[in-house]
Amino acid sequence: MEVKQVCFVRHAKSSWDHPGLRDFDRPLNDRGLRDAPMMAAKMVAAGLIPDYIITSGAKRAKTTAGYFMHAAKLPDNRFEINDDIYEAAPESVFKALRKAPDDADFVFVFGHNPTFTYIANSIAGVHIDNVPTCGVVHAQLYISSWKDFKPEIAGFIGFHYPKQYTT
Repeated sequence: MEVKQVCFVRHAKSSWDHPGLRDFDRPLNDRGLRDAPMMAAKMVAAGLIPDYIITSGAKRAKTTAGYFMHAAKLPDNRFEINDDIYEAAPESVFKALRKAPDDADFVFVFGHNPTFTYIANSIAGVHIDNVPTCGVVHAQLYISSWKDFKPEIAGFIGFHYPKQYTT
């Protein structure tokens, strides 16, 4: 058994400025473009550094994940786009995580609400009313392989969100 860590990250604030744009294609708005790099830097400074990233293919999630990838100095081959996470049930997100490479000890997964709030609350001992945009829910568990991931055996470590760091 070894310690594996995971952070479930809701994408940063997205723009609604283009009503004709498909939801999948919506970009980050100004607040999202401010919060994503700030949160990425804060997580790295706190020692929460992914060695693998899985993200929804939606533009706002990929962009958010890209800031974290850059802050963590991850190579491209440690960045996975998984369209099954977009508009997904929690089990689809868990399925994607279970396919993470076992040499990854700290995985960040980027996606959407309401799924990510539900996921946060499926971790042992957690109650979070809402994971806000660019919110990060950190958990750890004792497993040797990601294929053994189950939220109920994960231990809650912390919850971070932009308003903790801004006024």
